[in-house]
Amino acid sequence: MAVPPLIRRGPRPGGPARRAARLLGAVVLALTGALTAAGPAHADFGTDYHDPLTAAKPLTRPDTRACTVEAMHDQPFRDGYGNPPDTPYTATVTPPAACAGPWSAVVLTLHGQVAGRQFDRLFTVRIGGVEVLLSSTPEPSADGIGWTVERDVTRYAPLFAGGPQPFAFDLANVTDATYTGVFRITAELTFYTTSARWPAARTADRLLTTGPFGLTQAAPTATRDLAFPPNLERLTAEVYARGGGACEEFAYASAPDAFVGANPGLGACGKGPFRELRLTVDGRVAGAVWPYPVIYTGGWDPLLWRPTPGIFAFDLPAYRLDLTPYVGLLLDGRPHAVGITVNAAEAQGNDVWTGQVNLFAEVDHGAARTTGALTDHAVAPEAAVSTALTDHGGGSGDWSVTAGRHDRARGWVQTSHGRITTEVRDTLVFGSAQRFRDSGNDLTLRNRTDLTRTTSTWGDGPRRTTTVHEGEPLDVDYRVTHDAAGASDQVTTMNLGYHRDTTGTVGGRTTERSGVDHTLRPTAHRHDGDRTVRTGGSVEDYRSTGPDGPYHRSLTTVDGWPTDRG
Repeated sequence: MAVPPLIRRGPRPGGPARRAARLLGAVVLALTGALTAAGPAHADFGTDYHDPLTAAKPLTRPDTRACTVEAMHDQPFRDGYGNPPDTPYTATVTPPAACAGPWSAVVLTLHGQVAGRQFDRLFTVRIGGVEVLLSSTPEPSADGIGWTVERDVTRYAPLFAGGPQPFAFDLANVTDATYTGVFRITAELTFYTTSARWPAARTADRLLTTGPFGLTQAAPTATRDLAFPPNLERLTAEVYARGGGACEEFAYASAPDAFVGANPGLGACGKGPFRELRLTVDGRVAGAVWPYPVIYTGGWDPLLWRPTPGIFAFDLPAYRLDLTPYVGLLLDGRPHAVGITVNAAEAQGNDVWTGQVNLFAEVDHGAARTTGALTDHAVAPEAAVSTALTDHGGGSGDWSVTAGRHDRARGWVQTSHGRITTEVRDTLVFGSAQRFRDSGNDLTLRNRTDLTRTTSTWGDGPRRTTTVHEGEPLDVDYRVTHDAAGASDQVTTMNLGYHRDTTGTVGGRTTERSGVDHTLRPTAHRHDGDRTVRTGGSVEDYRSTGPDGPYHRSLTTVDGWPTDRG
């Protein structure tokens, strides 16, 4: 994954849904056109640099008695396409009798090591068939690095109520004479008991899942029939999703089809920069996911991410959608089709989108059955998308793409504690502006995504409202120049951000307020020819507020090391 869509990779074993690939030389191509490739993954800062580190807030763990179960110990991942492949690794996880549930928290911890030369690889963790983590690996140094991922999996605790569960860890690696890095990973689950300060976590009563999906232009929809509890009261979905293939991994930087068609020699990635995955219930659109532009540790230029990974690169988002207004449609005892679709109307799937949909069902413990109805449904079949393009000829152009949604759904459920009405409102806005020059050797990208999701509930007390606003800016400046002597100079700068504000009110009175402001500004410079330059650095800032109190950390790195390492 050492290249943007502007750069073409070699063939990928196992089909487009797999991440394994070999970069066949330093190809000159781009998102649209020709750029100087970063070349094979290697230790540009010498044979050693710091282990991956981030300014992001670590998990807050309870101080109660805890038990740790090891699901996988120092497991090597060498060849995901061998005969037989060494992935997925499977085992059984048994909740510890010494720390029986209910639990205040459950945490998944991964410890990984890798040395040599290797691309970054995506991997998934599933427990009981439910996806609980979508992540990627760092690219190693020759001397080797280690990294740790913590994942709060408390919301999946109902899986363990049924006893031992199958555990699956899927990481498709490729090793050969050039790409020598073998990932060795240990996976642990820690179960935390309760106390007066740390009560049992509130979780759903039952988890359902669609299983893995793969969406392409030829098959842009995946559907699974699921049966829901007859006393269902609330329903929430989470969607794991990521774009795969040389184009969809970098979908946020793709060019409009009209520019691609007018410039066939560029080898461009088309379909524009906007992607939308729509969740459906019995064919009715019930919500939309606009994926965050996650950039992995080989994206654009590996020097950008050594040692600080991109936002969400090690813990890809699970996008949450409240489906409670639709509960009344699911109480007839029959299976209902839950589907996921990627931009079918706009034909915007270049390669493949893979992932999984999990559903969290909460039931009415005071009734054997509930009834209900969907009373208001104003959810657009697809986002409104607009494109403005100026083609300057000669492999240069400017374009802007906007998209928007203003959705509303309302429904009620008759429960043992009254008729509860839930209304969900979503206002989603996307804008992208790109300046493309010199066949992609001079590129400026400015993307902005603003998502506001509001859920209101009333009927068994004062009106309760939760509003979540997310901002997702991405700026990219990329420039490659060549002099008469054949020397090349490549400079990449980025500004990534994730900003979230959550407000809760009861009866109009604010009862909850929390926020996250996370920014990362990496830079990289390469020069080949009359001299050799390999340099990079980053400035990361993370601030948060919430029930645990304020948190703030800033982190600056230069050429693979934090500046305060001593």
